[in-house]
Amino acid sequence: MREPARRVTARDVAADVGCSVSSVSLVVSGKADGRVRQETQDAIHEAIARLGYRLNTTASALASGTSLGVGFLSPDPTNPFFSMVLDGLGDALADHFALSVLVPTGGADYDRGTVRRALAGDFAGLVLASPSERLLDDFVPTCPTILLDAGGPVNDLASIDVDLGQALSELAAHLTGLGHRRIAYLGFRREKASVQGRRHQLASALQQRGAVLDPTTVEITELTESAAQAAFTDTWPVWRANGVSAIVCGDELFAYGVLRSCRAQGIRVPGELSLVGFDNLPYSSLIDPPLTSVDLSARLLGRTAGEALLDLVSTGRPPASHRVPATLVVRGSTAAPATPQAPQAIAR
Repeated sequence: MREPARRVTARDVAADVGCSVSSVSLVVSGKADGRVRQETQDAIHEAIARLGYRLNTTASALASGTSLGVGFLSPDPTNPFFSMVLDGLGDALADHFALSVLVPTGGADYDRGTVRRALAGDFAGLVLASPSERLLDDFVPTCPTILLDAGGPVNDLASIDVDLGQALSELAAHLTGLGHRRIAYLGFRREKASVQGRRHQLASALQQRGAVLDPTTVEITELTESAAQAAFTDTWPVWRANGVSAIVCGDELFAYGVLRSCRAQGIRVPGELSLVGFDNLPYSSLIDPPLTSVDLSARLLGRTAGEALLDLVSTGRPPASHRVPATLVVRGSTAAPATPQAPQAIAR
């Protein structure tokens, strides 16, 4: 396939003429009179025409302080996790761009229709949060675009992701140190690398510590507390018969639903069952018992994505993909199992 031509930049024009980039900017913006010599202005105009230079309007908007706006596409903007991401993103962009949130056209996740609306808008840039793999298959950006929580770069688009490795290793050490040997996972069913990766990385971390992830994994299509409550109520008899003494929920909202079911059934948390969530939402330190959680650094994730977008807009150079660290926050929902468990054989 033929490589697309690289866009000519103001730096290229300056190098051709032998002047500064600021002189090129002054000429292009019509502010050169009295500040740039006439012969230099003429040379810059000639080089612009010859090289095919076109003004980067988003970079100019950033430099002048006139905002075209940035679009943020989120699976569910009412989800507290994405609200925290949005808070961090807004912090990074506040001095440069207004921020618009594009919500799904239907269902709990945005689709190609939402993306088409974003691409048709006059945005200086876009941030796509947790995009599905299917959506990215044919995505062609029309403005600077950063992916967030995509599981890594896709089609030359930089992605800002969460590094779960250390936090999940610490979680495995924490649970096995308490004496848990069989742990269950209740997750979210989505075609997203970041979502699917949580379970696989957790299983690997537990295996290295001599524990196992129970094969009866529950994946819920609806990201709500009530869906998790119903799923746990149905599955708990199987998990209990298998010797499960701890449950890790792939989303904090699921953990709240599990806790509600445990209260209804008289299951002691912790004691009979330890419980862990992902996200570390603000409410998790306030519930009873306070929830042990893997903090996904939501605000840092958003702020880093915003900084990467600003760099892309101002320089035209794609930023490197980056991972922000997750951390384990231990609270009262995890403790030693009521009945000591024997070490599990590590699956090969």
